Amino acid sequence: MSNTLQTGRAPAGLPARVPARHHRGRLPATAVVAMLIGLALGRFLFADAAGAPLTVGPAAPQTPQARIAALEAAVEANPQDLSSWQALGGAYTDRAIYSSDPTFYDLANRALDRAAELEPGNLSTMLGRANLSLSLHDFRSARRLGTRVVDVDPFSADAHGVLVDAEVELGHYRAATGHLERMLELDPGLPALSRTSYLRELHGDLDGAVLALQQADVASAGRGPQAATVLTLLGDALRKRGDDDAARAAYERALRIYPELAAAEVGTARLLAASGDRRGAIQLLEALTERVPEPAALTLLGELLALQGRDDEAGDAFALVEATAALQRDAGQDTDLEMALFAADHGEDPAAAVRLGRRAWRDRPDNIYAADALAWTLHQAGRDRQALPLMRNALRLDTSDALLRYHAAEVFAGAGRDQQARRQLGEARDTYPRFSPHHQPAARALARRLGLRVPPAWTRP
Repeated sequence: MSNTLQTGRAPAGLPARVPARHHRGRLPATAVVAMLIGLALGRFLFADAAGAPLTVGPAAPQTPQARIAALEAAVEANPQDLSSWQALGGAYTDRAIYSSDPTFYDLANRALDRAAELEPGNLSTMLGRANLSLSLHDFRSARRLGTRVVDVDPFSADAHGVLVDAEVELGHYRAATGHLERMLELDPGLPALSRTSYLRELHGDLDGAVLALQQADVASAGRGPQAATVLTLLGDALRKRGDDDAARAAYERALRIYPELAAAEVGTARLLAASGDRRGAIQLLEALTERVPEPAALTLLGELLALQGRDDEAGDAFALVEATAALQRDAGQDTDLEMALFAADHGEDPAAAVRLGRRAWRDRPDNIYAADALAWTLHQAGRDRQALPLMRNALRLDTSDALLRYHAAEVFAGAGRDQQARRQLGEARDTYPRFSPHHQPAARALARRLGLRVPPAWTRP
C-alpha cells in the first residue's frame, strides 16, 4: 500500500495528472498551506463529500489519516471499487481543509476522476466534485453540479446542502434559504443546523446563530473533526456577540477533540489579543504558523507584531501570507476576496488591491462580503464616493459583523456622510468593540471625530 500522507505518491489506479480544467500547476508534496479565511470554516464539510460510505471494512478508522490509509488500501486491492474511490475523493478534500495541505486537492481531483471513469454520471461522484468545488471557491461549478443531482434526486439532503453553500457565496440568499428549508425537512441534523446558523448570522440574528450551533453541538455527540468544527464556529459566533468566556470554552473543547484544528487556535489567539494579552497571542500564533502557515493566523500575527513595534517580523509574516496565497492559487483555489482585504490593509499598492476587489465582485456580484471587499479597497485608495453603493449593498442584510460595520463607518465618513458613519461605528462598538487590534487606533480616531463615546478597547496601547 502506498502511504500518501508520508510519500505524497497517489494510490495505484489514479490518473497520472489532474486535467487542466481543475488544476493550474503542480505543487511540491511538502507544501503545507491553506486559505480558510473567507470561507465559513466547516460549513462545507458536514456531508460526506462523495455521498459514499464513511467506513471501510468491519471497523471505522478513528482518524482522518487512518481513514485515508484504509481507503487507499481498499482501492489498491480493488481498483474497480467505485464507492471507495468516491469516499477517498471526499476524504482527500476534507484532509486538504483540516490539514491545510493543498496537495490533497490534487489527490481529491484524481480520485474523483477515477470514480467518474468507473461510472460516468454517478450522483455520488457529482456530489464529491461539488464539495471539492466549494472548497476551491468555484461556487458556480458547485451550484451547477448540485442542481444536476437535485434534478435527478430531489430528496438528497446533501445536494441541497451544496446548493445552500453555493448560493450563499454567490449572494443568492433567498435561494439559499429555500434549499435550507428543504434540507431541514429531509434531514434536520448537524449539516442543516450549521447552515442555519450561518444564514441567521448573515441576517443579523447572532443569538439565533448561537442557538443553532448549540443544537449542532448536541447532534455531533462531541466526536470527531465535525464536532470540533461546530465548536469552533460556536466560539466564533459567541465571540462576535461579545461572550468571550463562553467562546474560550468552546475553542478549548474543540481543541481537545481535534488538536490540529488551526481555526480554533486562531480564535483563541483573537481572544487573548482582545483581552490585552498580545504577548500570549503572539506566542500561540508563532507556534501555530511554525506548524501550519495558515493565512488568517499569519495575518493576525503580523498585525500584533506590528503593534509591538516588531516591524521586520511583521513584514515577514505578511510576506508569507502572499506566498501562501500564491501557492493556493496554483492549487486551483480562488483567493481574490481574501487577498483584496489583505492587500487593502497591508499591501503597498492600493490599485492592486482594487483590482483584486473587482475580480472578487465579478465572481460573486451579489455577495455582501465581496461588496464589502471592493468597497474597502476603494476606500483605502481614497475613492469613497465610488465605494458608497457597494457598501450599502454589503449592509443590506443588516449583518451583525463589527468589522463590516467599521468598514462602513470609514466609507461613509470618507464620503461626507457623517450621520450614517456615526450609526455604523456605534453598531461596531456596541456589537463587539474588540473586533480588531489592527483597526483600534483608526476606530478611536474616527469615534472622536464623530463625537462618539470611545470604548476602553479602543484606548488600549
